[in-house]
Amino acid sequence: MRPWRDTLAPLVSLLLCHCGRADVRVPTPVATSTPAVTAVTAVTAEPTPRTAPASAPAVRCTRDDTFPSPWKVPEASAAAEVELRPGVREILVIGDSGRNGAAMAWSRPGGTRALVLPLDDQASDDLEGMAWQKDDAGAHLVTLTSSGAVRTFVPDGNGGLRAKGETYRIGAPPVSCADLHGINCGKNWEGLCLRSPAAHARCAGYAASKTETALYCLLRDDRGHLSVDPQRLPVVLTLDRLTSREGVLSDCAFGAPGGPAEDVLLVTTNVFGGSETYVVDETTGRASPLDVHGTLSNEAIAVDHEGALYAFLDDNGETSAAMRFACLGWGR
Repeated sequence: MRPWRDTLAPLVSLLLCHCGRADVRVPTPVATSTPAVTAVTAVTAEPTPRTAPASAPAVRCTRDDTFPSPWKVPEASAAAEVELRPGVREILVIGDSGRNGAAMAWSRPGGTRALVLPLDDQASDDLEGMAWQKDDAGAHLVTLTSSGAVRTFVPDGNGGLRAKGETYRIGAPPVSCADLHGINCGKNWEGLCLRSPAAHARCAGYAASKTETALYCLLRDDRGHLSVDPQRLPVVLTLDRLTSREGVLSDCAFGAPGGPAEDVLLVTTNVFGGSETYVVDETTGRASPLDVHGTLSNEAIAVDHEGALYAFLDDNGETSAAMRFACLGWGR
């Protein structure tokens, strides 16, 4: 997510005046040319999986003023509800590039605690997407770098995580960068959202391309590895309230399995996209904005098993602003 342009200063000044947050620094994404979408072949239509309609106005959210902020995690970049200890659900947030897997978890009974994801040297530490899954093989955390490298972690039995298996590509170049140590290259993957394994749908979830403002369908093979579906065109998002179309997408998420937002696909945007959070129609790509005022520049979102929405800011600092909203009306 770095470096940032000085030309953003007027917009930042306006936003800071509106928000009253004079201490927040807003970064600028790397200016890159937008490559053409990888050529793929559309497949025959199949039954549409059960998904939430893009009826975001029905969702009503109230900010939780008791939620701690800022978090002592640098450059919050991805978030998900996890269960690293049996019966204890926490919101986990990981840091951006140069932070070597720094993370923090929060639960209401226990507050916040620091931990570190053990990263190998097969790819960069630019962890931009994260999703938690429970299936027949057990519980695991999947992360995605901006270069397209996928890593898998499992609970270590002590409230932390250990690596499982090798780092692999989400697809051959140009789906991933030729050098997995690259940062903000190629499609510049910025989010990873996986639906419940119990859902019957071709797409196990999506990888969010910041370069293309699009969601790419992901397949899961017999090993549990994820890859971009070569036969599916990406879902190019139609977003409202944009100040720019390039480089605005900052994360995607499905609600936690078993929760009221389990079937709901969300995306969020950074300051260039108005720092908005949207409910997405997977069929059309139409996105309806939630009536939620997030951070100055949203970088990570998550929805827990109660339907609460979390938003985190990455301002290139050592701490990260955080918000929690109690939400009703997800449609389940």
